[in-house]
Amino acid sequence: MSELVDLSETTVVKAGNCFCVALRDGRLPLADDHPLGVYLDDCRYLRGHELRLGGRPPRLLVASDAAGTGAVFEFTNPDLVLAGGDELPLQSLRLRVERRMLAGAMLDRITLRSHAREQVELELELRVDADFRPMLEVRDLAKPAARDVRRAARGDTLTFQAIGLDGLERSTTVTCPGAVAEDDGRLRVAASLGPGEARTLEVHFELDGADRPASTPDAGAEADAWLADRPRVEVDDQLFDRVLRRSLLDLRLLTSELDGRRYYAAGTPWYATLFGRDSIITALEVLPFDPPIAEETLRLLAERLGTRVDDEHDEEPGKVLHELRRGELAALGLTPFARYYGTVDATPLFLCLLCEHADWTGSLDLFHELRTEVGDALRWLDEFGDLDGDGLLEYRCRSSSGLVNQGWKDSWDGIVDEHGVPLEAPIALVEAQGYAIRAKRHLARLFELDGNTARAQELRNSAAGIARALERFWLADLGFYAMALDAEKRPSRALASNQGHLLWAGAVPAERAAAIRDALMADGAYSGWGTRTLAADERAFNPVGYHTGSVWPHDNAVFAAGLRTYGFDEAFLRVFDGLLEAATSFAAYRLPELFAGFSRSDYEDPVPYPVACSPQAWAAGALPSLLIAGLGLTPDALQRTLRIRRPMLPRHLSRLALHGLRVGAASVDLLFERVTGRPDRVALTDVHIDGDLEVALEAGGRAAA
Repeated sequence: MSELVDLSETTVVKAGNCFCVALRDGRLPLADDHPLGVYLDDCRYLRGHELRLGGRPPRLLVASDAAGTGAVFEFTNPDLVLAGGDELPLQSLRLRVERRMLAGAMLDRITLRSHAREQVELELELRVDADFRPMLEVRDLAKPAARDVRRAARGDTLTFQAIGLDGLERSTTVTCPGAVAEDDGRLRVAASLGPGEARTLEVHFELDGADRPASTPDAGAEADAWLADRPRVEVDDQLFDRVLRRSLLDLRLLTSELDGRRYYAAGTPWYATLFGRDSIITALEVLPFDPPIAEETLRLLAERLGTRVDDEHDEEPGKVLHELRRGELAALGLTPFARYYGTVDATPLFLCLLCEHADWTGSLDLFHELRTEVGDALRWLDEFGDLDGDGLLEYRCRSSSGLVNQGWKDSWDGIVDEHGVPLEAPIALVEAQGYAIRAKRHLARLFELDGNTARAQELRNSAAGIARALERFWLADLGFYAMALDAEKRPSRALASNQGHLLWAGAVPAERAAAIRDALMADGAYSGWGTRTLAADERAFNPVGYHTGSVWPHDNAVFAAGLRTYGFDEAFLRVFDGLLEAATSFAAYRLPELFAGFSRSDYEDPVPYPVACSPQAWAAGALPSLLIAGLGLTPDALQRTLRIRRPMLPRHLSRLALHGLRVGAASVDLLFERVTGRPDRVALTDVHIDGDLEVALEAGGRAAA
């Protein structure tokens, strides 16, 4: 079994579908069983990577993976006794490793510079190893299998090869010009440096014979160019700028490709693949910054809608995929996760994303293109998602090794009652009902605009029916909604964050929305940095429970967007500011997948969750989505309109300029500033429009419930 690694203390570099997760100093320990490594298509192509100077590990000074596709590690030497018996004092050498991830390859550029007064003769050594284990096997989610890894050394090259269970050969080739390769997996370089002299080596790691690039552009310059190609945000606070930049670059890092189409991989290292729910929610969060990736994600998922009833994969016709895995286990059908459909909420969220995409792009073309898939998804909601015909979506795992819980809180103990006991399936989740209500209401508008008023009315009637059925979740004596109903339709009476998503969906009347706000912003539920997944006074609460007391940035972002929808601006700002302050406490200003639910009164900084994915897609999208919600941007590109409702800024900002925001075929620049003498008010002070677009500033109002 792999040892747990604190993922907050790792470096991550990624390009396309290839990524490396290493310790903070860039190492992949040779001696330990760990989940670190260089991965491609769910297979680990490199599990060991250790540098030695004069036979000893160098000392790390600083490391940075800020560019996403590249990382830099600065080392110095420990006290060394050289081959002739001479002593080399600490910090006489500078060792710089520039790591670059490429499509199917990795490059380490190693520069050794001497600051010693005398000539230095020593050996630089790189020790590497490969095992070609599938990701699911590394995570102990698949039965271990023996693979005969063949190792060969020739000249300056080490080659590792193995035949997988699927009969395919996989290989890792490590080449370092000027080095001598050894059969035990070492590359040795004899270095002779005079005072001030330097020597640079390049180590190429080629996976499955990937072509070595002729040149490698600067990773930082590539990142800047990527940011410049999207709507740009200029602010008067450097810290906020760093946090937002980190979030956007993490999204760049997690952009992956399948069949020539882009999507957001859920997170590294565990979930670096297509996930229905995760990829959809992330695309929703950052639609204003990258509409094309939403379109590509929708097409990828539409092509993979369920087509049959297949219990082992929890598949049903019209159902949106939960998870897609590749590699030998998938090819041989040894895991249901190769193509797994165990999710109750991805299907309505798929429809929500399609509608949001139309609102931002002003086009019904994708709606027309996916008309058949939209019909299939709607039929799944009505015919398969409602297991007992009571108007609610429910789930029940039918796969022998699938997920017991099939909402976003999908851990085995994520859905519990007030006694801390997991609910029995079939289970109806409260947020899934909200997603279905929103999906049907918004789709009704698209059908109406397309001339099908009868279908539009059917969808509105169906959404109203779900809204009525939602009453079964209301706990009048407690003043909040149950997170779920069990097999007997008994509601859980535990206070959980799930109900916050009903606000984003616009699924409840105003007075109930206020009750949700009050429940989730109370001391037991709100930690000071965000709303907990489960309130602190509940029986099952655990501040380091995955879904039973921790704080998830995306969960809070969805809740906060709903707070804005209903006009609860003060609560919105409290959540926004809390997440911003949490981000500044994490390495590189990166919000992780989740963090512990300890109270802010107990600790000055949020407590990391050791195995949280970092970076993780919907966590990276949380702050950009909160920014758009705070500015009150409500697009209706189908009517060539951008509405701006009660613009707000987080408390650290006094000025924000948004350049190049695309709404339909138009581009708009917006400037927001705090009103002098009225720090609680933010004004839209300048607008520049290129194209056919009306910008309408609205002082108040709330989306209809």
